[in-house]
Amino acid sequence: MKELGKLVLFYRDIFRTAIRSKQNHRQIFQQMVEVYSRSFSTVVFAGLFVGAILTLQFQMVLADYEALSMLGGITTSACVREVGPLIISFLLAGKIGAFTAAELGTMRVTEQMDAIECLGTDPLEYLVVPRFIAIVNASILLLVVGLLVSLGGSVLVATLTAGVNPLQYITSIPRFAGMDVFAAGMFKSAVYGTIVAGVACHQGFTASGGAKGVGNAVTWAAIYTNLYIVLANFVTSQFLEMIGHLFGGGH
Repeated sequence: MKELGKLVLFYRDIFRTAIRSKQNHRQIFQQMVEVYSRSFSTVVFAGLFVGAILTLQFQMVLADYEALSMLGGITTSACVREVGPLIISFLLAGKIGAFTAAELGTMRVTEQMDAIECLGTDPLEYLVVPRFIAIVNASILLLVVGLLVSLGGSVLVATLTAGVNPLQYITSIPRFAGMDVFAAGMFKSAVYGTIVAGVACHQGFTASGGAKGVGNAVTWAAIYTNLYIVLANFVTSQFLEMIGHLFGGGH
């Protein structure tokens, strides 16, 4: 709980700094490019096999009920609602989160942040906020990429293994995965991306104890990020279900 409290206060400082300061859009763009370059290939690879695996799993169940015509919609809905945001956030936590914690932690223990403060610049504004914004935005866009790739992988597997017509597969998607499903996926991706960015930046920003401290920051960043994402998955699912009942008339 102590660490969670520190993280909440750190989020408060980030948001206050982001609101009152003028953002360096060039620096944010550079950070987003770095996130993409480090994560794009992994997201594409994972998305391809996530779509394929989900298709195989649902295919075995639906085939028993002669309901393969619903395969595309059910697979896409599950991927967008749960699997896609979770997988991409875990990948970001393992690659970008660890890298960010190590990068900021190294700056902290080598007193580079102290030097920045001596020059009259806020290290939170100059180092943390651009990385935070870049990771959150990148997580949402990487989700879109991952979902498109997973759709391609699922269509390919459904065609080759179940003999489902690709057009029939795609036309069944709107029946189960409407705009509300895609909005829920985007919302979850933004929440998870905020967790990855905040935890990684916090662990790196508060690192101490030399090289060992940097290693500890990376380790704890990975542990806390995955823990908070799992908890956030439960909370956001309950929240979205409540919103669905509220605006859907309880259906």
